[in-house]
Amino acid sequence: MEQAGLAAMNWDDLRVLNAAADSLSLSAAARHLGISQPKASRRLRALEEMLGARLFERLPSGLAPTLAGQQLIPLVAEMAKAADAVARLRPALPATASGTVRISAMETVSRYLSRRMDQLFAAAPGVEIEILPAHADVNLWRREADLQIRECLPEGASLIVSRLGDIGYAVYGARDLVARQPAARSEARYADCDWIGFSEDRLFFPTQKKWLDSRLARPPRLRTTDMDVVLEALAEGVGLGVAPCCLADDDPRLERLTPPIEGLGRRQHLLSHRDMLREPVVRALADALKALFAADRRWLSGEGLSAA
Repeated sequence: MEQAGLAAMNWDDLRVLNAAADSLSLSAAARHLGISQPKASRRLRALEEMLGARLFERLPSGLAPTLAGQQLIPLVAEMAKAADAVARLRPALPATASGTVRISAMETVSRYLSRRMDQLFAAAPGVEIEILPAHADVNLWRREADLQIRECLPEGASLIVSRLGDIGYAVYGARDLVARQPAARSEARYADCDWIGFSEDRLFFPTQKKWLDSRLARPPRLRTTDMDVVLEALAEGVGLGVAPCCLADDDPRLERLTPPIEGLGRRQHLLSHRDMLREPVVRALADALKALFAADRRWLSGEGLSAA
């Protein structure tokens, strides 16, 4: 009977134990689990009765694990990690591909991907794809995204990382602006032309800003944190600017004025959690992204087009 009782142990009761051990507060544990405090208290009491041992001392300052609690809490914490892994793996279990795959990337890469959606749709037919433009990290363990493309690698993270390639940057200007200002085609551009630069606030392009600021004879006419703003301002003739070759070379309104600038190329990496790559559609899209970046390597780096 004792073995049968232990085998029938309720996972919901163990979740209360895990949450209570994390917060040392029954009310905080209840809030975390989305249940009432009386219900959390009943579940914890039921677990203690099944085990025949008191797991916490109820003190005015909160909960204090007993010796029995100290022995059980680490085991339950490992069970919670396993439950999270099951949740990540669950979408991979159905035989047919379905659902949504979320890809997080900075806006430059997101805009590039939006121009290559046919290849991504072909890699995972019937699956909805979400492109999430963001400079900030997402939590791949909690599946805030399934795949992430980013420049800097996270420290100490046990993720699967694949190198995709480099995105190159060069100087561009609107064709009609360049036609009116011959200095734009020479080194005199840094002293004689108006420029679009990068803001200090939320500095997403620090390398580009440092490179440009070190060359300009006067402050930029416009500063921004958003590369889409840079591209549109370039096309409107606001000034010259530094932009990613994979986007600016595609715009017939713009003219490239330099080769890819050495030191400004930004290496891109594909990150995913190992469990998520077991899902066929996530694996298929990861492979499609790697193939896409490989096929467009020279275009992305800016080597596929010569400066004017």
